[in-house]
Amino acid sequence: MITCQRCGKENQDHYKFCLGCGAELSAPPKAAGPGGGDDMAMMKTMMADVGSAPARPTPPGGVQTGGLPGVGPGPQGGPMGPGPGAPGSGPMGPGPGAPGSGPMGPGPGAPGSGPMGPGPGAPGSGPMGARPRPGTNPAPMGPGPAPGPGAPAWGPPPGQGPMGGPTPAGPPPGVPSGMPSPGAASPPAGGPAPGGPAPTGGPRPCPSCGTAVPPAFKFCGACGHRMDEGQQAASPQPRTTADFSQQPAPTSSLRAMITLIRPDGSEGGTHNLVEGENIIGREHADIFEQDGYLSPTHAELIVNAAGAVVRDLDSLNGVFVRMTEEEPIEPGQILRIGQELLRFDTIEPPEPTEDGTEVMGSPNPGYWGKITVIIGNDVDGSAFPLLGDSVTMGRERGDINFPDDGYVSGLHARLYTRDGKVFLSDLGSSNGTFIKVQGERSVGNGSFVLLGQQLFRLNLQT
Repeated sequence: MITCQRCGKENQDHYKFCLGCGAELSAPPKAAGPGGGDDMAMMKTMMADVGSAPARPTPPGGVQTGGLPGVGPGPQGGPMGPGPGAPGSGPMGPGPGAPGSGPMGPGPGAPGSGPMGPGPGAPGSGPMGARPRPGTNPAPMGPGPAPGPGAPAWGPPPGQGPMGGPTPAGPPPGVPSGMPSPGAASPPAGGPAPGGPAPTGGPRPCPSCGTAVPPAFKFCGACGHRMDEGQQAASPQPRTTADFSQQPAPTSSLRAMITLIRPDGSEGGTHNLVEGENIIGREHADIFEQDGYLSPTHAELIVNAAGAVVRDLDSLNGVFVRMTEEEPIEPGQILRIGQELLRFDTIEPPEPTEDGTEVMGSPNPGYWGKITVIIGNDVDGSAFPLLGDSVTMGRERGDINFPDDGYVSGLHARLYTRDGKVFLSDLGSSNGTFIKVQGERSVGNGSFVLLGQQLFRLNLQT
């Protein structure tokens, strides 16, 4: 066996790398003499340090002096048995000439004896010698109870160490921590290492050289290949950043829709809106496809929890929003009352030409603006000058009347000047006054939006 210099694990002689840590192994030098270095290593592993062995209780016959335990008192005691001169003694027991004796104990034919000592059933006998004398310490292997059928005929009795003392708590000197001590039951081949997780399956072939490697070992003993290298490469690494593509999209509690309002004021169909951008046009929903005044892609509604924004996408007929309070208007602003499409323009005083000639016109009593009826694309109809501080519009009463439009109230809206600016306000009409969206405009819950010939109400719920 070769002991790893890094982790202390024992490996077979033909292994070049440690099965436990993968370090390169180097064979220890052979010691001279019988048995070589392996025998000396085994001897060091098997024998405990006498000086560090736990103390045993004093026997009734007193403590002996000199020699190892099991040696008789007096000068006859020696390291391994009775000293020189003892009749019939030898290095390991009674010498030649003792009746029925042999080199290792009583010879064949002695009553109750076996090849290695007294046979089973001899009272007080141990496996390596005869019954000790009264008052002496037990022999190195000590007397013990006669082994029963199936019991091993070799080794110390239960509870005793290899020299007859109590079994030490830790491993013998020279045995690395975590390694089984000599004589201990080894785990079966392919079984789990003590204290480690139970491996699955039997020995695995090394991917590099094909040598069978037990499942508990991380490295091949023949070539040093790391056995779990392929498994580590195949196993996915833990994520270090959040993967938003795998996370469920956050659910929003916002509900938005637009509801069609019929000419009689009743509700028609609805069109649901999603949070974010919504395209409105003749090609984008069934509710819009029957309105010929809508462009295929007419407008865009951007919806969020704070409200909505409507944007005109360069439609032919525009997007109109019903006004809720007075608003300042600029020259060129288009507005709608009932079925009338109107444009507001200012009237500036005429200026002379470059050569000083003045432009002739009708007398101007102080007009500051005009309202022009739009008949078609770039086609104007009647124009109404604006005079005084304010001008009212309606079907029956007012300065400007549209008697043939039933959707215009009797007194519908008013235009007036204040601090050099022109303002428009609704006078409580039934169908409202609408302002054309220039670019985009913010709208809120309950706002009315006129698209083509259809009127919609915006509903936002959170």
